[in-house]
Amino acid sequence: MFLIKKLILVGVLSIAFLIPNSNYASTIIHAGKLIDGKANTVRSKMTIVINENLITDIIKGYKNPKDDDTYLDLKDHTVLPGLMDMHVHFGGEYQSKAERPSKVEKEMQAILATQHARVTFHAGFTTVRQVGDSGMVAISLRDAINQGKVVGPRIYTSGKSLATTGGHADPTNGRAADAYHYPLPEDGVVNGPYEVYTAVRQRYKDGADGIKITVTGGVLSEAKSGDNPQFTQEEVNAVVTAAKDYGMWVAVHAHGAEGMKRAIRAGVDSIEHGTFMDEEAMELMIENGTYYVPTISAGEFVAAKSKIDNYFPDIVRPKAASV
Repeated sequence: MFLIKKLILVGVLSIAFLIPNSNYASTIIHAGKLIDGKANTVRSKMTIVINENLITDIIKGYKNPKDDDTYLDLKDHTVLPGLMDMHVHFGGEYQSKAERPSKVEKEMQAILATQHARVTFHAGFTTVRQVGDSGMVAISLRDAINQGKVVGPRIYTSGKSLATTGGHADPTNGRAADAYHYPLPEDGVVNGPYEVYTAVRQRYKDGADGIKITVTGGVLSEAKSGDNPQFTQEEVNAVVTAAKDYGMWVAVHAHGAEGMKRAIRAGVDSIEHGTFMDEEAMELMIENGTYYVPTISAGEFVAAKSKIDNYFPDIVRPKAASV
């Protein structure tokens, strides 16, 4: 998946994360080349000093380590700060209609999430934001990584995304009416401010770091629209108010401009995708300090796959082609 040849990218923050704490010894890294993220030049023959998981000094030349220091010889490598990915779905892997298994258990999602975390970490990403999964997958994986049980980046996660009935993250979309029980706020489906508060509080109880809502339609859900507004202004206001009560950020899946603007006015922290963003939405984002996560590769992926017959369900294909 990731090919690294002549230039080996080593995330300094990931190295610090894996080094045992010590009150007396330092970690000394000899970097052949250093990209520090601040200067516009690549610096050569540098020493990085780490104490208790913090970079405390960067020195020109190679400083000799003490006998009790941890020493990493990276003179033949390029060292840079760990990369960050603000929109991942560890455990999720879209497959064509032909390749897709008839069912995927949550246990398999957890196994795949562990694999995805490891691959991502080895590619140089030391921090990610998981914005939606089946529920407790990324929360559990985050805790396992923090406890040193598995290898992966730092994870900030929303747990299960919130949707309205029939909305982009409604897990019962595409199912026969007698094949499911009506989803509750705890399951991630909300209608009205009261249910919004229930769902946000459940995610706080679950241990989520933030809240993800699908304020417009989406591409891959088995529903007709990919961009219509799916939360009222009152509902999205309630999401933000409840989330801020519990110190949680709010990320918003949004393709259509109207849903996007409702979310921005409510005070959400970030807009994900933003496919059909208009000038008014841009101005509102500037006024409110809203971050934008464009997910360009996701749009390119679905647009390319929409050209392949029978890759997507019929209801998904025209949406994928339009983004």
